[in-house]
Order: sequence, then C-alpha cells, then structure tokens
Amino acid sequence: MHSHVRRGLPMLTAVGLTVGVTALAAPAAHAEPDCGRAPVQYSVDGGAHWTNDATMPAESGSVQVRLAGVPTAGCDYHVSLGSYATQGTTWATSGQQTFLGWATTTLTREHYRDTLDVTGHLPRCYGELALYSVGEKYDGSDSDHPLPHYPDEPFSGLVIASWNGGTACAPTPTGSPTTPAPTPTSAATPTPTPTSATAPAPTPVLGAPTASPRATPRTPATTTPATSAPTLAATGSDDGLLTAAGVAAAALIAAGGVALRLGRRR
Repeated sequence: MHSHVRRGLPMLTAVGLTVGVTALAAPAAHAEPDCGRAPVQYSVDGGAHWTNDATMPAESGSVQVRLAGVPTAGCDYHVSLGSYATQGTTWATSGQQTFLGWATTTLTREHYRDTLDVTGHLPRCYGELALYSVGEKYDGSDSDHPLPHYPDEPFSGLVIASWNGGTACAPTPTGSPTTPAPTPTSAATPTPTPTSATAPAPTPVLGAPTASPRATPRTPATTTPATSAPTLAATGSDDGLLTAAGVAAAALIAAGGVALRLGRRR
C-alpha cells in the first residue's frame, strides 16, 4: 500500500505544478461594469432647476438631461424623449395615441449632459411627453416598437418622467355654411347731380351787325389838317375822282401856258 503511494507522489506533484503554472500564465478575466439604471435628472426651464420627479411640472419641447452623481466608467446611458397626441388629459384617458416626434442621446461619464428637443412636434390639443431610459423609438412602426396605449406602455419600467395634459381641439365644422339672405332696403331716389346752367345764346336781330367777342376794336381815323397846296388823296375805291382831278390839272396848266405867251407878245 505504502509502495503504491510512494510511486504516485511524483505523478501528483507533476500534475499540480502543471495546473499552477497554467493558472499563473492565463490572463485575468475582463469584468463588465455594473451599469444599472441611468441615474438621470432633467430640467424643463433651461437648467435653472433639476429634478428626477416622475411627473414633469410642465409641457416642454426642450428637456435637458444629465447624469446625477458619479456615473460608472465605461457605461452608456441612453435617454429618449417621445411626443404623442392623445384623446385625453391623463394617462388613463389618453386612449389612442399618435406618434409626433422623438429625440435621443447617449450619456457617458465624459458626456454627462445633453438636450432633447421635440419643439417642432408638440401636440396641438391633448398630448403626452415621455422621457425614458432606452434608445428606442416607439412610433408604432412594428410590433417591437408599439405606441403607448393605456394600461400598456412599451417603455414600462424605463420611464424617467412623463407629462399628460393639453386642451381639447376645436370641433371641426360639418356641412357647408349657410349664407344669410341680404336684408332688403328701401330704394333711394337718386339725387340728380347739379350741372352748371348754360345761358341760351341770344337770338340774332335781323339786319344788326354781329360782333365777335374776339374782334379787335377799330381805331378812330386821325384827321390831318388841310394845307394850302391841294393834296391828291388816293383811295383804292375813288377812281372817278382821280380822273377828274387829272383833267382839271391839265386844263389849268394849259391855261397858264396861253396866258404866258400872250403876255410876252404884248
């Protein structure tokens, strides 16, 4: 018996040495960090106040998020904000929801703060805003991304905060609007437009000279005093008088010549 033990000791020693060397040579196993749920805080007033309240204090299309405390190194924390139109002001009365918009970010120890903005996709009437810690868009596109519907929500257990509220939409008018008939009014007698009276033109008197309003008044003739020597005045219309005057002048000249000759003879 003892001889068998003595013969086996060298073999056991060799096996133990081999296992020990192998264990020392093997690299240490890499341990994954325990990230857990994201310790997220949010602000709806531009970073003036931070909270982790499960109910958002007001509707806001711009939500700032940050990691609280000292986050674990090597961990990624996904945070998303979804906007939905609903049929009521509370989660229990939200009814059928309609996807409007979505924003997401990844926070890390180095990138520990960011802003999620769905300002251009806010509900016009009743609505819901959901801030949750997963980077998935629940828009109803497939069975893996269903829309929220009370009492089931796709991000159950992952909701950081939510808001429900709004006001009812104005009812859509039905039918064509009726145009009221115009109210009859008494016909007013048109007032004649006064025109400037035109005096009738005077009836012309038979035989009387007609004076033109634009005629130039005639200048009275200037009387020239007569001289001792006869002046032969010619007018364009007294041809007979000119002839008689010429004959008388010739006779006077002839008579003067006869008298001159008679005087010389004496």
